[in-house]
Amino acid sequence: MRPSRYGVLWSLAALLLVAAGIWIARGGEWVEVDVPSLPRGEAARDDLYAAKKLARQLGATVTAPKSFERLPPEGATLVLSSTRWNMFPGRAAGLGAWVERGGRLVVFQSAFVERDNAPPWMPIRAVAAPKPSGQAAEPARRTPLGDPVPVEGTASAPAGGRGGPGLIAGLGAPPCAVYHEPDDTDAPAFGLARGLRVCGHAPWRLTSDEDSAWQLDAADGSVALRVPVGRGSVASSAIDGAFDNAALLRDDGALAFAALLQLHAGDEVWFVDDERRARFLALLWEAGWPALLLGAAATLLALWRAGVRFGPLIAEVPRARRSVGEQVRRTAAFVAADGGGALHRAAARALEEQARRSVPHYAALVTVSERSAAVARTIGGDAAALAAAMAPPTAPWRRPALAAAIAVLEHARRALLPPSRAASFPNRIEPEATHEHP
Repeated sequence: MRPSRYGVLWSLAALLLVAAGIWIARGGEWVEVDVPSLPRGEAARDDLYAAKKLARQLGATVTAPKSFERLPPEGATLVLSSTRWNMFPGRAAGLGAWVERGGRLVVFQSAFVERDNAPPWMPIRAVAAPKPSGQAAEPARRTPLGDPVPVEGTASAPAGGRGGPGLIAGLGAPPCAVYHEPDDTDAPAFGLARGLRVCGHAPWRLTSDEDSAWQLDAADGSVALRVPVGRGSVASSAIDGAFDNAALLRDDGALAFAALLQLHAGDEVWFVDDERRARFLALLWEAGWPALLLGAAATLLALWRAGVRFGPLIAEVPRARRSVGEQVRRTAAFVAADGGGALHRAAARALEEQARRSVPHYAALVTVSERSAAVARTIGGDAAALAAAMAPPTAPWRRPALAAAIAVLEHARRALLPPSRAASFPNRIEPEATHEHP
């Protein structure tokens, strides 16, 4: 039995897979690579989490208030990085008085430069860093293959070669540069003047009209300064992001942080990095939850009352037809319920309305006899019978007398109609012989 064409193809594919597996197993090398994990919890929410933890481990007491409503105690260190620190009047003056009394202020320059928040008493000013001629905005020089070429005083990418975990860890990381303490400084941070490699962007350079107690310089100006103010001091850093979680623990970032803060065991350090305020809805619920619940209940009740239901609010009355004869009898019974007085008054009112239109000066007549006489002269009828029919009764009508009186009134009304309308009533109503009242 010869093998099928598809069987041969499947066999060749299986042999190729086995050969590829053997080649990979013999020619490859399996190594373990440490990949940095993403921050979680508080470290993911707070950019200065590593700086606060470092200060605690160095023996300082760390306080991180959610708002800048009160100042630290005198002699404490205040690290200010919030761009909204001066959102209320009077804060700048209060902060300056606190520094004069002995407070140590450390300002991340982005808090003052981005929104022009620098107060008048601030001795340190920031200017834009000069761009090196012949270079782009990124101050690092690179080879065509992308390898960084470190230049003293300029930024460079993190070390680690063109491949491997060093390049992976450096993706998205801030550039690093070497900055120096001046050789003639009177108080180096760590005994002798030295250079510190710090990671972060430095778009500004710092200047001051006062003599600085400590500074860190690039090739084209200072990037960190500390200036005495009264019994306290003001320090500022123009290296944006140098003390964030991603850059603090790289190279000499921790040393630069400790030097800028003059950090010692027992210091009290306050971090104001964001002016957090309670959300409006949360504040509204906290202050007025009973009113909100009552309003919601009233709204639900109103919607339920106005909503569509599966059945009618009231049971519908069964529909039934009524004959014309029954309708006439029921109407007559309703009219005659009080002895026929309503029907007689309606007939007399209809005669009065027609007489006003047809008899001259009828509205000026007062008594019933005058009005009946005027109508009788106009139609040629019996004035006495008409007066008896028009007079209101003193007692309930008897049915024959009521019918006779209504016939006399209706006969007189139709007789007063103009010829055009009188033609609509060809059958004249003949009154009965008696018109007496009960």
